[in-house]
Amino acid sequence: MKKEIWGFYPPPLGGISIYCKRLAEKMHELDSSIVLRNFASSSSDKVYVENVHNRIWQFVSLLFARKRLIHSQFTNIYMLLLLYIFGWRHPLVMTLHNRRLVLLDGWKRKVVNGLFKRARYIVYNDSSYTAALREKYNFDTDKVVILPTYISPSKDECKGLTPDIEAFCDRFTYTISANAYLLVKNVFGDVYGLEQIIELMNRLVNKDRMDVGLVFCIADASDTTYLEECRAKIHALNLDEHFLFVLESDVNGFEVWARTNLFLRPTMSDMEGVSVKEALEFGTPVVASDVCVRPREAVLYKKADVDDLYEKVVGVLCSGKRVEYNPEISVPQALKRIYDSF
Repeated sequence: MKKEIWGFYPPPLGGISIYCKRLAEKMHELDSSIVLRNFASSSSDKVYVENVHNRIWQFVSLLFARKRLIHSQFTNIYMLLLLYIFGWRHPLVMTLHNRRLVLLDGWKRKVVNGLFKRARYIVYNDSSYTAALREKYNFDTDKVVILPTYISPSKDECKGLTPDIEAFCDRFTYTISANAYLLVKNVFGDVYGLEQIIELMNRLVNKDRMDVGLVFCIADASDTTYLEECRAKIHALNLDEHFLFVLESDVNGFEVWARTNLFLRPTMSDMEGVSVKEALEFGTPVVASDVCVRPREAVLYKKADVDDLYEKVVGVLCSGKRVEYNPEISVPQALKRIYDSF
């Protein structure tokens, strides 16, 4: 049976696409027949990537295609709907990359519930999430596999930072990095915590007079409305020179985190945060919200509590310590065992 990962090969840049890229590379090394079916608008020339040129037809063709194992990386409900309608003949593994599924109601909830019942395995990284999912959906917990959605960067990925990032980091005694796939507000609030970061920088720079700059990487800057609101707040606080926004760049995030003194993950909702583990693996301390399971090496603060965030950040910056971290499990080998069970 053909085995396929269905997801995105970067660009677009973001935690899920980076995970898909690294997973496809490693799985191909273990079994050259495994491919990534790439639904991104851009194409890849990698031998193990099969680019999708017509998304809807790709799903429709499942009705008469030879049976295959599909390992879904989708978070978009409409992609999941198409998989539900047209993919019923094919064995399914689902990896969950965020907690948005617990927010769904109506037909969207029915679609996900149907996929959960059909899936042979449901993979995510946080055992505490099981109760929330079970409360929302009715599925057999024997299907659940707790497995990190993280694979270490390879040396081949390193390409160096752009001159503007290097120059910005050189200007300050301390530098902090953070990121977002897409700046957005929803029922969780300011999902990636940029407003918390602005208040934090106001205290560090304007009150404590610390010489600190912050690099904020945004993978998708297509919606600039909220970003401009945040830029206005930054300007009003005279912090323009202390912020560098890196928008839709192909710069490697992990090289930015490695260059700075501290990485922040002030998210209001999360499943894991690939960037957290990237930063730790390159020795950069991490301060992150307590919204999900984090590596024990990360310093956690109470979600949305800027006072707690401030205290933790000052403590880490003043200590000047780097960290040592090793990923806890070999993800590709674990998934290969799941694939081989079909």
